[in-house]
Order: sequence, then C-alpha cells, then structure tokens
Amino acid sequence: MTTTDAGSRSHDSGKPVHDPAALRLVELTLGFWIGQAVGAFARLGIADAFTGQHQTVDELAGRTDCDPQGLLRLLRSLTGVGVIREVSPGRFALGELGQHLRTDHPQSMRDLAVLQSEPWMSRVFEQLQHAVSTGATPIKNVLGTDYYWTWLHQQPEERRVFDAGMVSVAKALQIPTALSYDYRDVHRIVDIGGGLGQVLKVVLAANPHISGTLFDQPTTVADAQQALADAGLAGRCSVVGGDMFQAVPGGGDTYLLSFVLMDWDDEHAVRLLRNVAAVLPAHGRVLVLDCLVDHSTDTGPSGHPFHMGRTVDLFQMCMGSARVRSRAEFEDLYARAGLRLQALHLPQAPVSLMEVAPA
Repeated sequence: MTTTDAGSRSHDSGKPVHDPAALRLVELTLGFWIGQAVGAFARLGIADAFTGQHQTVDELAGRTDCDPQGLLRLLRSLTGVGVIREVSPGRFALGELGQHLRTDHPQSMRDLAVLQSEPWMSRVFEQLQHAVSTGATPIKNVLGTDYYWTWLHQQPEERRVFDAGMVSVAKALQIPTALSYDYRDVHRIVDIGGGLGQVLKVVLAANPHISGTLFDQPTTVADAQQALADAGLAGRCSVVGGDMFQAVPGGGDTYLLSFVLMDWDDEHAVRLLRNVAAVLPAHGRVLVLDCLVDHSTDTGPSGHPFHMGRTVDLFQMCMGSARVRSRAEFEDLYARAGLRLQALHLPQAPVSLMEVAPA
C-alpha cells in the first residue's frame, strides 16, 4: 500500500499524490472554521494565559476555565496557521500570530479577531450569495437596517466590540499609513469621522507643532474627549460633535478622512466632500486613507495573493450600499465636490493615502 508524507508525495515514486489546486481550495473553504477558531482563542484569553514560553494543555485549561480536551483540539487546529506551535506532545507555545492576540501586544489584533467572529457578522454574510444574485443588501434582510452603523448605534455591546476591533485595524493599517505622510507644512488638522481619535492622537504625538480637531457624532466624541485627555492632548485638540453630512468644522488647513468614504454610497460621499471643500482654504489639503480596489495584488503573508480592498468590498456589499472604489472612481467623487487628486501615496499598499486639493 502506498503511503503519503506531509507533502502529499508518494514514498514510492516521489510524485505528487494530491492536486495542489484542490488542496488549496480545501484550505480556502475551511477558512471560516479557522476564523471562528481564532475568534474563540481570542475570546477565551488563551494568548494571555501563556505566562511562560511553553505551557501544557492542563496549565492553560486551568487559567482559562476550559475543558482540557476541547482546548487541546482548538490549539492543534491553530498550529498550521502560525497562531500556536506544539513544541512537544501536549505542550504548546505561542506562534508569531498568537503573540498579536495578547492584549498587551502593542499591535494587538485580539479585538479584531473577536469582532470578525461576532454572530451578527456571520448572519449577514450568510446572505452573500443572495446579494450577488439579486443585488439586494443582506443587512436589510437580516438586521432590518440600511447601514450597519445605524444598527450598531442601537446595540451598545455590539458597538463596543466593533469599536475595539476598529482600534486594532487602526493600529495595523491606518496609523502606519497616516504616519507615512510629511506633516511639516500642516498647522491644524481636522479629523472627520475620527471615532475615538486613535489615528489623530498618534499624528499629533508625532508632530508637536500641529493642533487638531476631532469631529464625529455627539455620542462618539463624548468618549473621545476622555481618550484625548488621557493621552495628554486636551490642550492641543478640540472635540466637536455633529452631522458630517450637514457641515464640518472650519479652521483647519488639513482635513483627514480615514476609512470614512468606504462606508458611504456616492451620494453621501460627494455630500461630505462638498462640506469639506466649503471650509477648505485655497492652500489646504484633504488626506483620504482608503483601500483601492485596483491596486496591484501583492503576495500576502500566507504566500498567496491577498487583495485587501477587494476582500473588504464584500463587507461593504453585505453591510450597506457602499463599496471599495478604484482610483478613477475616487477622482470622479473629488471632481463632483470641487476637488482634485493631487498625489497618491503608497499605491501598492493595502491602504493608500490620497492627497486631495481644491480644484
């Protein structure tokens, strides 16, 4: 009888036994299970339970109040994706990805893993096929709303989990992108839809000559004010609540839209951009941090091509009427608002920075 090794090659001939493309599709179709496993690992606080380099299943089970056999099976499922290493039978260590699931890691992705495994997210994405077939918005059928933001405002716990997940995204993507810009000529930056100020705080800390204004909905900025004060920025950054589709604060020479336009259809996006253009000085600029659906596809960490913009576009298709746009589509939005794309920074990155000026 022919046996196969881990590489799916026959010991007799050395020839491949399994079709690599078929195996890759098995990997892809099981991806949902892995995502749920990472989410459970994050929710249970297992990464934080690794107080030393190597831990036994019984030690981890005692610290996390888990069933040892169930925990063993979960840990083994994550050994092949870089979260966990099995150093000896029943003894494990955190892998590189697992380190990022610790709550004390400076770029912790723990809250993002929890968010991505939230039941409401899964229920909406179950309707992806229906969305592709009919053009209907799944979130309306599942949660009874046109935009996920509308629903989250009525669900305090889900909103807390979502906001925490977005802080993780900001650490990994928005903040490095924002910090790549040269702010020497910037004096006052207004962050539109800036949430809890996670991006603005870092930009201000890295550029002491800049003052700022954080603008978002009144219910959001109430929490942001304390966060800015805790960061020692209360004297340099004001907080304003309001509706960005009605008007935005004046007084800035630079306006920041970080992961904002991707959440809105063209009508809303143009309305917002026109409000910004109305208060933008002739020498001012708008910095738009967003994904581009047409940037070149790079090889992701898994060794396979990963295009973040095109993947995020599935979220937008399920969660509302927005979409991830191409460069040409962004330029059309800017033109309709009396603006123009002046420069495109990091065009090959998962998140690009567009520098926009008055037309």
